[in-house]
Amino acid sequence: MAPFISDLDAPLLRISSRDVVSLASACGGIHAFGGIGSGKSSGLGRMCAGAFLRAQFGGLVTVAKPGEIDVWRRYCAEHGRAASLVVFDESEGFNFLDYELGRQGMNGIGAVVECLMRILEAAKRASPTASQRGGEPFWEDATRQLFRRTVPPLYAAQGKVTIPGIIDFINSAPASVEELASAEWQRSSFMKRIMDAAATKPHVPMDAAALEDTFRYWTAEFPHIPDKTRGNIVISATTVLDRFRHGRLQRAFSGRTTIVPEMSFHGAVIILGMPTLTWNEDGAIAQVLFKYMWQRAVLTRNSLEQKHRERLIFLYCDEAQETVANDGEFLGLCRDSKCCVLFMTQSLPAYFSKIGGDNPRDAAMNLVSKFMTHVYFSNGCAETNEFAARTIGKVLKRRANYSAGENRSVNYGMNYGEGDNRGSSTSWGHAMFGNTTTNNGRSDNWGENRGRSNGTSINHGYSESIEYAIESGDFARCFKTGALPTTTR
Repeated sequence: MAPFISDLDAPLLRISSRDVVSLASACGGIHAFGGIGSGKSSGLGRMCAGAFLRAQFGGLVTVAKPGEIDVWRRYCAEHGRAASLVVFDESEGFNFLDYELGRQGMNGIGAVVECLMRILEAAKRASPTASQRGGEPFWEDATRQLFRRTVPPLYAAQGKVTIPGIIDFINSAPASVEELASAEWQRSSFMKRIMDAAATKPHVPMDAAALEDTFRYWTAEFPHIPDKTRGNIVISATTVLDRFRHGRLQRAFSGRTTIVPEMSFHGAVIILGMPTLTWNEDGAIAQVLFKYMWQRAVLTRNSLEQKHRERLIFLYCDEAQETVANDGEFLGLCRDSKCCVLFMTQSLPAYFSKIGGDNPRDAAMNLVSKFMTHVYFSNGCAETNEFAARTIGKVLKRRANYSAGENRSVNYGMNYGEGDNRGSSTSWGHAMFGNTTTNNGRSDNWGENRGRSNGTSINHGYSESIEYAIESGDFARCFKTGALPTTTR
């Protein structure tokens, strides 16, 4: 295998003549929104996959469509990484209970319990008929308590924990104080045999205080839980886990272990060959479980020897809504573990519908906000486009204005006047002779005027305002669709 790149300042991908994505930028997370046929998978997805493979990253790839497995086979072959490809399907195995307890022993009980809780959560999200129950924290806390009182005695008594063992232990617990005291229950109960073995002949010693606490729970607390409440707790815990006793999930997660998350630290590209479109709910549960275990391994990677934490790794999730879980927590911490995360999905509502819970919108926004690089493709979702416009932000824009006018006027006029005045006066100047004077007068006037005027005015100007750099509607009407131009180097 070629030497891997570990310098975070090294360029990973050139996206234009001026813009380069460095390894450090990629470790900040990349997220893409794009509608059907917009080119996010064939463009950005292909470019990033090629860049990760050429840089000799190890990684994990979730799969929604069956064809994606062959796509990744081709990617690995094109970039000289065919030997790094590991397809995790039902022909391989990852016994997560053995894995966690083998790493940490009795100290790993808490991690095992959280894995079981993730299975229940993934099943609830994947179910097409899932509904939100009131008092959700109560049911989660009660189920978590049930597992915490189940896994330790099983591990102490047998030296291992299995899904069938968890189910049998819970189902054989006493439903009442009367049943607890009955000879029939004490003779036939699997839980009773396990508790006795944990106390008297343990394979793995169990702390005396923990053993006493477990005994008190099953004999004093559990039987006094109201029947309906206790039944709901037991059903919610065992029904989903029963999937791991049969079929593909049993073969992949309850038998031997041939794949572990740490393989990606040394260059393995693990493809989760459990497409959600063909494995359905089982595919979603399986991928969420392994992704969760892989993320936990990545976050604790820096506690390992130097040779296990030098190579960069990646998490690649196309149609990310299909396997979304508590990824926001991982994104906030994975940069120090040299992990590059790429999520691609169609719209924000796709996350809302899959995340569920009391505040799916807030959870989705928290997830998306953790990514430091955002890529937007053509999209018909108004809410997603509005989010994109807000994320890119506003800038000072100058709007030009122009006005032009012309005026013309013509006026004509004529005036005429006539006047006549007459008068007579007599004056006497001598005693013997008289003088008489008569005065006559006349006046006339006439005139004509004509005028014309023309005028033209043109005004130019501009106004400035703070507006979105890209209007939300532009993402729907102006962006091209289809694959983006790609470069191989």
